[in-house]
Amino acid sequence: MSLSAQTIYNPNPRYWEPGVFLGAVNYSGDVAEKNIHFSETRLGYGAFTRYFLSKKFALRANLYGGSIAGDDANSKDPGLRSRSFRFSTKILELAVGGEWHMWAKDRYSDTGIHQHFTSPYLFLGAGGVFTSVKVEYNGAPKDRNTFVVAPLPEKKSRQQFLIPIMGMGVRTDINENLVLGAEIGMRPMLSDYLDGVSVNGNPGRKDWYYFGGATLSYILSKPKALN
Repeated sequence: MSLSAQTIYNPNPRYWEPGVFLGAVNYSGDVAEKNIHFSETRLGYGAFTRYFLSKKFALRANLYGGSIAGDDANSKDPGLRSRSFRFSTKILELAVGGEWHMWAKDRYSDTGIHQHFTSPYLFLGAGGVFTSVKVEYNGAPKDRNTFVVAPLPEKKSRQQFLIPIMGMGVRTDINENLVLGAEIGMRPMLSDYLDGVSVNGNPGRKDWYYFGGATLSYILSKPKALN
């Protein structure tokens, strides 16, 4: 008589998950002085990778890019409309952080069968962003000297730290390797020069920018036997 032992598999092997991001980027700050003007939404894109330490916790790194813009013409404030500032800024962001997948389940059964699931997650991190800003006058206000107390843009190009980078997302398995997701994140600036305007605007209010969109990633993992 011969006996064969059943193979038992690791339900959550550690693994890498590289992917791409495509979506939108927007801004809030000194120009137009509203949290978000949806008419100024621009294309955002990039790449990222995750390394899952367990089924619920992952390290992540991303390289995201895009451009943001703002225009005083979008404001409901007559004073800001008459100021007539508009700007555009290219951004390139490099960030690292961690993710908490609070409802994640085991990826495999103990017999090695992949288990599909959908899970929301939160992320928190830090990084840096390189910006190159252009500020223009949209028109020719008669009292321009009232608004322009320093040459524009106040800073053209700048490397700035970002902390914290925070947001949320959701991901779902398409199959054993492909994962489709969506996420939105907020980036508060440590300075007030994202839009090239500070003392000419509201120096007491820092600038923010936001990424939101879809992700597609690939899991570099196979079931791993424990015996």
